[in-house]
Amino acid sequence: MIFIFSSKNISMGFAEKLKKDAAEIVSKAAGLDEKEVLGFLETPPEEIEADLAFPCFVLAKNLKKDPKTIAKELEVRILPKGMVAEIKAEGPYLNFYFDWKKLSDRVLKNVLKERERYGSGKKRKESVLIEHTSANPDGPLHIGHFRNTVIGDSLARIFLFSGYKVKTEFFCNDTGKQIGIAVMEYMRNPEKGKKKPDWWVLDLYVKGNQELEKQTDKQKELEKIMMGFEKGNKSIRKLYRLISNSCLKGQKETLKRIGVHIDEYVHESSFFGKKMDSLIEKIKTLSDSRTEGKRIWLDLRSFGIEREFTLTRSDGTTLYPLRDLAYHLEKLKKADTNLNVIGTDQKFYFRQLISALKLLVPEKVKNYHVIFYEFLLLPEGSMSTRRGKFVSLDELLDKATEEARKIVEKKMPDYSEALKKRISKAVGIGGLKYAMVKVSPEKTYSFGIGDVLKFEGNTAPYIQYTYARASSIMRKSGLKKLRFNGKFLEYPHEIRLVKKIMEFPEVVESACKDFRPHYIANYAYQLATVFNEFYQNIPVLKPVNKELRKGLGEKGKKKLEQVKKARLALVEAARITIKNALTLLGIDVLEKM
Repeated sequence: MIFIFSSKNISMGFAEKLKKDAAEIVSKAAGLDEKEVLGFLETPPEEIEADLAFPCFVLAKNLKKDPKTIAKELEVRILPKGMVAEIKAEGPYLNFYFDWKKLSDRVLKNVLKERERYGSGKKRKESVLIEHTSANPDGPLHIGHFRNTVIGDSLARIFLFSGYKVKTEFFCNDTGKQIGIAVMEYMRNPEKGKKKPDWWVLDLYVKGNQELEKQTDKQKELEKIMMGFEKGNKSIRKLYRLISNSCLKGQKETLKRIGVHIDEYVHESSFFGKKMDSLIEKIKTLSDSRTEGKRIWLDLRSFGIEREFTLTRSDGTTLYPLRDLAYHLEKLKKADTNLNVIGTDQKFYFRQLISALKLLVPEKVKNYHVIFYEFLLLPEGSMSTRRGKFVSLDELLDKATEEARKIVEKKMPDYSEALKKRISKAVGIGGLKYAMVKVSPEKTYSFGIGDVLKFEGNTAPYIQYTYARASSIMRKSGLKKLRFNGKFLEYPHEIRLVKKIMEFPEVVESACKDFRPHYIANYAYQLATVFNEFYQNIPVLKPVNKELRKGLGEKGKKKLEQVKKARLALVEAARITIKNALTLLGIDVLEKM
């Protein structure tokens, strides 16, 4: 379908521009700073018809007048301009009413012109580096990693959409004890088998741990392997690479399945040798540095931290915190802003790490941010696991897709096999991803597979189905070209939908500024809800029934056609915005469901 119109491209969102216009009007009349007024402007509750409100309480103290009197005086002194149609004093508030005939037309034409770029920001010079997922290479990804991945991937999409240069990284801890255990077991039993590589590595790790529990001499063997790695033994390092790369290969397969791409995988093993030597020398020069023989640690009591931040062992070998510190120092050189998605179980460690960074590069830490997240829970017994200790992401995705297929078979029995598969995958994986991101990262909750696959309520399938419904309306319209005028939209359900569409750029901006992708999820659900209310109350393809149409004259029929086209434009604008919002969360949409 082709949309024909002319429209100015407005860089800032309409909602933001309208607030600025209202703030300018009030600031001139009240003698206040425009930015100050902007901070006081409110969106009234739904039962109030006004579009914006300025609370005159804030002027009462200085002017020594009743807020109601101030509102009345401002009403007399202010003339509406631009998209502001009317300004009324209502109690202690100065309320603004917009010209929705003009505004609806401009909003819709802007959305339909921008399409997949609607809500995006101007291209910026600033760069952002986002580290997420960073699972240990000792087995498959699990539900805890999944939330990390979805938050990190969504943030990357939001920042990219907002005009930033974005790079994502995964830090692979390929030198840890868990790899040593898997290597020890591999040396005992080097058969690879036919399992997915990350599951094969998990088997090695589990069996290796069992051997350690059974045989006390195995601990010495493990220590010998780990020391060999640290000292640069080529054959042992080769085995470490084999194990970690095999696991990483399996983890990448899972990430690909959920549509997540990571730009660079950084290996902890790359932080040995000269890199560590120079960092150790720099750390030794710090007044907070402490040594005892070859053991080095940082005294962080100046940051209110009593526990030592130990960096090397008594034999001089390096510990994970030193290598991790080196990695984070390197990251700070790569981008203007650094984001790290980390589980709340690591809060104390990151408090230590950030304190160490402040000692080493105080000027760069202000642009270093950590997004902590809580782990989500599945109800007890809702899924059986292969190990009984954790739910792997592979199993979770299989289960969700399988359950989604049952729903599809019931709701859409006549669809082709290919379409059923496509819908099952989009609903199953999309439902899970949405569940990971729909609440604030620091909040936890329990969810069941059945809950995330429901086609009603705050779920991805509900929003996906809304998109498919809008797509169906556009297909049924049969129009190849659409000329429209938004002034024909006048009913409350129509205007409410325009308002909600108009909010999208501001929501994206806030999600970017606050590092909170759940703002996008909440918005997508609200938009879908408002659209469905519009759909249930406003006929689009047949604005009036045949009997009423017969009684209309030629002029009435022409107006009716204009109403239909304006409503179709509204449907298309909502469709575009829903797709853009879900795309920012990495959730697929379907034209047919």
